[in-house]
Amino acid sequence: MVHRMQPPFQPIAEQQRALDLFLQGGNLRIDAYAGAGKTATLRLLANSTQKKGLYLAFNRSIALEAQQTFPPHIACVTSHSIAFRGVRRTFKYPENKLTGSLTLNSLLEAFRLPESITFRAGFALPRQSYAAALLEGTRAFLRSSDQEPSLSHIPRYGMLEFIPEDKFLDFAQQAVGHVQAIWSNMCAREGVLPLGHDGYLKLWALSKPVATADYIMVDEAQDLNPVLLGVLRSVACPLVYVGDPFQQIYDWRGAINAMNQVKVDHRVLLSQSFRFGPALAQAATEVIRRIGATEPVRGNVSLTSHLARVRPDAILSRSNAGVITHVLRSLKRNERCYVLGGTKTLELLLDDVRRIKAGKPAITQELLGFSSWKDVLVQSTRPEGADLRQLVGLVREFGEARIQAALSRCETEERMAQVVCSTAHRAKGREWDHVLLDEDFDTAIARSLKPEQSREKRTSGSDYEAEMRLLYVALTRARIAVELPPAILARLRLKLTTEKVLGKVAAPAAIPDEEPPLSPDHEVIPAAVSPYHSPQKNEPPEMAAIRRFFS
Repeated sequence: MVHRMQPPFQPIAEQQRALDLFLQGGNLRIDAYAGAGKTATLRLLANSTQKKGLYLAFNRSIALEAQQTFPPHIACVTSHSIAFRGVRRTFKYPENKLTGSLTLNSLLEAFRLPESITFRAGFALPRQSYAAALLEGTRAFLRSSDQEPSLSHIPRYGMLEFIPEDKFLDFAQQAVGHVQAIWSNMCAREGVLPLGHDGYLKLWALSKPVATADYIMVDEAQDLNPVLLGVLRSVACPLVYVGDPFQQIYDWRGAINAMNQVKVDHRVLLSQSFRFGPALAQAATEVIRRIGATEPVRGNVSLTSHLARVRPDAILSRSNAGVITHVLRSLKRNERCYVLGGTKTLELLLDDVRRIKAGKPAITQELLGFSSWKDVLVQSTRPEGADLRQLVGLVREFGEARIQAALSRCETEERMAQVVCSTAHRAKGREWDHVLLDEDFDTAIARSLKPEQSREKRTSGSDYEAEMRLLYVALTRARIAVELPPAILARLRLKLTTEKVLGKVAAPAAIPDEEPPLSPDHEVIPAAVSPYHSPQKNEPPEMAAIRRFFS
C-alpha cells in the first residue's frame, strides 16, 4: 500500500483540544458538525503516537482512501472486513455461504409458502408480500444487539402500517417464529440460505470478539447500529467515537444515535465548518437548535455562501416520489439528469404500481401488502397516507409508462449530467456547489408536528427530530448556495441573502418532442375534476409545484 504524505497543518483550537484529550487516554467522543474536518482531525490523532490503532470506516471506499492517507501503523478497515475474516476462520463456512445475498427469491425458494397466507388477525397477504416482510424482519434482527429474533423486529410499513395495533401484534407473533427459522437456516452449514454481509457480521458479534489494537477510532459513529455498538462496548482498549449526532438519519435501517449512548471520559466539539460560509452555517444552526443543539455551526468566514434561488447542481428530495418529480422537471427543461445511485429503486417502485394494478402482490416498502390500486388511492387520501400521496399524484398525472420512459433517458454516469437528483439519504457524504431542496421536506416536518407539543418541546427520538436531522443533512450538502422551500425559510425564520439566481447558466429551453404513449392502464381524468390539474383546498405543496411545470 502506497501512503500519500499529507502536508502538515496548523490545527485550530478545537482540533488541538481533541488532540490533548486523546493523549490523556480513555474514551473520547468528538462531535463534528457538517464539514468540520473530522478526517483531518483523526489523522492528527493518529500521527501523534506510534501505538497500533484501528480506524473503522463507514464503508469500503472510505477505508481504501484512509489507507493511503493515514500513517502505516493504523489499520484502516470496515467492521464487515474484520467480521468476514473472523467468521471464515472460526466457522469454516464456504465463501459463497458468507458472500451470497439473502433475497426475496432465496426465501421463496427455501420455504414453500402458499400463494396467499391468512393470519389469525383476520387478513391475508400474498406469499411475495409476506416473504418481503420476513426478509425485512430478518434484517432488523441482524442489525440489532438481540440474541434472538423478537416482535420488535417485525416491520410495520405498507398496508401493515394501517391495521389496528392488536391485529398487528397478533401478526407479528406469527411472523417472528418464521424469522427464527430463517436465521437457523442461515447459520446451518448445510442450510440453503446464505448468511450475507449482515449475517456474518451478526454471527461475529455473537462470538464476542476481542480487540488486539491499542485504540480504535470509529468514524460516522452516529450511524452505528446496535450490533456494532455492542461489540465496541465490550472491548478493553480506548475508543474514539467521531460523528455528528444531528446527521443520524438511518433509523429505518436499524441505526441508533450511538453518540448519545456511549460512555466516554472526554468530549469535544468541532463546530467550525470548512465547507461553507456563515449564511449556510446560520441556516444549519437554526435547524439543529430546534432539536437540542446548544452550540452553533460556525461558517468559514473566508467563504461566501448564500440562501438563494439557484440553478442547482443537485436537487435533493425526501422521498423517491420527489426524486421522480424532479427527474421529470429536469428532462422537461432539456437538462441532462443523473439519479444518484441509479434508477433501479425507482423502477422497482413503478414495477410495483404495475403489479398492484394487475392484481399481483407488491414487494417494495411503500406498497407492501396492498391488494389493489384502489386501496392505495383510498389510503393516500387519509392523513396517515401522506407518504403515498405524491406517488399517487404522479401516476395519475403521467402514468407509470411515461415515468419509466423518462427514467430511461437519465444519464448513467454523473459526470455526463447537468443536474443530479437524489434522496437526502443517498446524498449523505456528498457535496455540491449549488443545491435545491424539494418541498417534500416541509410536508414531512409539518406532518410530524403534534398539536399538543410546542415547537420548543419535542420528545427525544420523535418523528419531528428525525425529519429535522434529515433537513440538516440535506442543506449542508451545499458549498456555495442552497435554495430552501419558502415554507422552510418561514419555519426557520430565515430570509434569502441575495436576490440573484446563483449557479450555472440555465440549460436551453426544452424542445417539444413526441411524448411516449400512455400506458394501457393510464387513468385519463378530465382536467376540470382532477385534483392534480385544478388547485384543491389544503393540497400538498409538491402537487402545486408539479402543476406549475406540467399544466
